[in-house]
Amino acid sequence: MSIMRVIILLVIFSISNVLGTKIREFPVMDVPELVRYWGYDIETHYVTTDDGYILGMHRIPHGKNGTSNGTRNKPVFMTHCLVCNSAIWLFGPPEKSFGYLLADQGYDVWFGNTRGNTYSRNHLTLSPSDNDFWDFGFDDSGVLDYKAEIDYILEMTGQDQVHFIGHSMGTTQFVVFASELEEYNDKIADAYLMGPAVTMTNANNPIFIISEWAGNVEFLFHIFGQYEFLPHYDIISWIAHFFCDVTGNAILGDLCENIVFLVTGINEAQLNMTMMPIYLDNLPAGSSTRPFVQYAQLHLLENEFRKFDFGKQENMVRYGTEVPPSYDLSKISAPVALFVGDKDDLACPADVDYLVTQLPNVIHHEIVDFQGWTHLDFSIGIDADKLIYQTIMNMMIAYD
Repeated sequence: MSIMRVIILLVIFSISNVLGTKIREFPVMDVPELVRYWGYDIETHYVTTDDGYILGMHRIPHGKNGTSNGTRNKPVFMTHCLVCNSAIWLFGPPEKSFGYLLADQGYDVWFGNTRGNTYSRNHLTLSPSDNDFWDFGFDDSGVLDYKAEIDYILEMTGQDQVHFIGHSMGTTQFVVFASELEEYNDKIADAYLMGPAVTMTNANNPIFIISEWAGNVEFLFHIFGQYEFLPHYDIISWIAHFFCDVTGNAILGDLCENIVFLVTGINEAQLNMTMMPIYLDNLPAGSSTRPFVQYAQLHLLENEFRKFDFGKQENMVRYGTEVPPSYDLSKISAPVALFVGDKDDLACPADVDYLVTQLPNVIHHEIVDFQGWTHLDFSIGIDADKLIYQTIMNMMIAYD
């Protein structure tokens, strides 16, 4: 157990001794239960990657009113941020969450789950208790997970293209995928990247500050552990409902806000505190530690998007060069729309401005019209439906 987890647990149990127990308002729900709670049908599918990971995918087969998704031709593939899962598009309420909005517009909506998270913790030969299970980063998941998921969606639907929607690491993986598997650009009708985390030179997320203080990004491995990072624990759901179910208790509400803002940098004006227990029932969802370290590596570079740096000796074994190769973004021919927040500390406007110059087919580039828009606001911001999702749905019509 890392020092971070020890500190959190000590604080939580100390406060609980003072405040006593608290009855929760929302039931604990996984993604299928959550979708049914809001009145929608849901399917669970499993797909196996070329390197043996078994990924769980969720699908909403029709809108809440039962209307067939056949009213739209192309399916939608939605992907999530680091240590997240498909829940980020499905928290609710339905008029605010993108997955339900798309389903009610007649789209066949599929939700990916990157290897290592709550719904993708199986492998043909490995177990999460094996260190080798966690020997991956977004260099691997971007190519292998997306290839398997998109191939499966197209086979199941009989279509030849998908609409792609991604947030944070979901966008990182898209750039890896579309540049490494150039032929798959023809299978992407259009791609909408929210908080596109690619080049990280100007980002000022706390994880980058830690790496700069340490002088070596390997320091992050010593803090967070070498393999699995932030799996979901029952204690997190307990925290959510003890401190964040704020009905009638302003003190607990303030405490929850302060904890959440410290960890995520959420914009207070866009945070629906009544939904916080549901968020923390599902997040964090677990991942390998390597993506965190790789983002820190990218931050220390000058406008470059490279593969993971294992050190000179291991780089020679894996890449044939002492320095990791850079991704060729000029190979990404699919139409790409970019959305960035003015206060996003992972995908900041300056870095996205540079990304625009590297992508050959940018169809839209927008700074969200809300002062203080942060990285997680793209998935849980109160006004995300009006400020972003409606724009994307309007644009998708042209590519149906």
